[in-house]
Amino acid sequence: MMADYTFKLEGDEEFLEKLRTIEKKAPDRILDKLDDEGKKLRKAARKNTPKISGKLRKGYKLLPVEKVQGGYRKGITNTTPYFGLVERGHRQVNKHGKTTGFTSGKFYLEKTVKQEEDGVNERLEEWLNTLYKELK
Repeated sequence: MMADYTFKLEGDEEFLEKLRTIEKKAPDRILDKLDDEGKKLRKAARKNTPKISGKLRKGYKLLPVEKVQGGYRKGITNTTPYFGLVERGHRQVNKHGKTTGFTSGKFYLEKTVKQEEDGVNERLEEWLNTLYKELK
C-alpha cells in the first residue's frame, strides 16, 4: 500500500495570470522547477525518516508533474510495502487473529510535508514573480 502526498502550484487570479503567461512562453521551466522542489522535499523526507534498515528511507519516489485545473501538482510516495503501516499505524493481533493493541503511526512524510510546505510555497512564488518579470 502506498501513501501519496502532493503539493500544488495554485493561487489567486493574479497568480494564475502569471502562471498562464509563463506556461505559454516557457512551459518546460515550470516542470523543471516543480521537479527541483520535489527533489528537495524527498531529501527532507529521507532526512526525517530514521535509518533502521534503510529501505524505508530509500523508498521515497517522486511522481510526475500533473497539470490540474488552476495549477500544477507534484506528488511524492513511498514504495516500501510496509510504509503505510509505519506512517499511519496499525493494529496488533495475536496468532488467533484477536486484536491485542495498536501501534501509532510515525507520520514521517506527513510531518515533512507540513514542515516544508511554507518554504516551498514561498520559493515557488518568488521564482514565479522573477520569471514573470523576465518573460514579460
